[in-house]
Amino acid sequence: MSDSPFVFSRGLQLTVYIDNRKGTLSSLSRFLGKHGVNIYGLTLADTQGHGYVRLIVDDTEKARQLVEDSGELVGAREVLLVRVENEPGQLGRILGALAERNLNIEYGYSSGGPGDEKGLVLVPSNIDEALAALADMGD
Repeated sequence: MSDSPFVFSRGLQLTVYIDNRKGTLSSLSRFLGKHGVNIYGLTLADTQGHGYVRLIVDDTEKARQLVEDSGELVGAREVLLVRVENEPGQLGRILGALAERNLNIEYGYSSGGPGDEKGLVLVPSNIDEALAALADMGD
C-alpha cells in the first residue's frame, strides 16, 4: 500500500435476486467461477422466500451478462471501494470524514482477513462528495 493508510475508488456492485433455498448461492458462485469471474466481496440478505446477493467482482460487465443470460434478475449500483490498513481506528477515520460532509451511509460490508489490508464496500448518499472527502483526508 502507498504512504496513505487507505486507497479508494468508485466501483460497481452487482445485485442478483435469487431464491432463498439450499444451493442457490453455491450454484451462482460456481457458475461465475466456471466462466472466469472472480468474486472479491459479497453480502447476502433475505426477504419472504427470496433473497439477493450483492457482489463485487473483477469483471462486472461479463458477470452481469452471464447472470442475465442465465435468466436471473440482476442490477448494478455505483459504490465506494476502500482498501484500508487493518488496524484499530481506520474505519472510524473514514466514516468520520464522510460524516463531516453530512453524508449518510446507506449500507456497507467488508472483506478480508487478519492481514495488512481490509476491503470495504460503502454506499454513501453521494459518491462524488464521498470521494472528495476521502481525498481531503490525504492532504
